[in-house]
Amino acid sequence: MSDAKYRKRLEWLLKGAGLLATWAFIYFFLVLETEFILVPWDTTLIRPDIGTWQRTLNDFFEVGIGSWIIPAGVVIANMLMALRLLRRRRILPWKFIINNALFVWMFIPMMLLVAQLNNTIFPPTAADFEPGYYRSIIPGLVVVLLTTIWFMVQGRLLDKRKRKRQATNVTSVPDASRLADSGQVTGQLQAERDGNLLRDAHSQ
Repeated sequence: MSDAKYRKRLEWLLKGAGLLATWAFIYFFLVLETEFILVPWDTTLIRPDIGTWQRTLNDFFEVGIGSWIIPAGVVIANMLMALRLLRRRRILPWKFIINNALFVWMFIPMMLLVAQLNNTIFPPTAADFEPGYYRSIIPGLVVVLLTTIWFMVQGRLLDKRKRKRQATNVTSVPDASRLADSGQVTGQLQAERDGNLLRDAHSQ
C-alpha cells in the first residue's frame, strides 16, 4: 500500500471515529435535555391528572419513543447533511466534524448556566413551588437556538460548495458574445482579403 493510500485511509478512519463520537455525545446530551425540559414531573410523587395535556405530554417524553425521538431526529438530520457533503465533495471536510465538536463543547456549559438561571428565576426551594412546563420555556428556547445556529453553520458548508460548483460551471461555459464578436472579425478579414484578390485580378 502506497503512503498516499495509507494516509487517505487513516484520514477516513479518523473522520469516521470523530463523527461517531460527536453524534453519540450529541444524542446523549439531547436525551438528557429532553427529560429535563419536557418531563418536569419525572421525580415527583404527585402528577397532573390523567388525561390532561400536561400529564399526556410528560408521560410521552418520559419513556419509550418520546424519550429519544427528538435526539434521534436531530442526529439523523446531521447525518443527512454529512451525506450531502460527501456526494458533492467526495470527501467530508474537517470543518463539519469540528463544528459538531464545538456544538457539544458549547452545549454543556450553556445548559448548566441556563439551569442555574432557571433555578434563580423559579427557585425549587420556594414554599409555593410546583413543577410545570413554565420552567421549560427558557431552557427549551436555548436548546432550539443553539441547534438552529449549529445547523446554519453546517449548512454554510453546503452552500459554499454549491456556489463553487456554480462558479466553475459559469467559467467553463464559452462566452457567446465573444464568439460572435470573433466571428464578425473573422468575416471582415475574409471579406477584405477577397476584395484585395479581386482588385489584384482586375489590375492584371
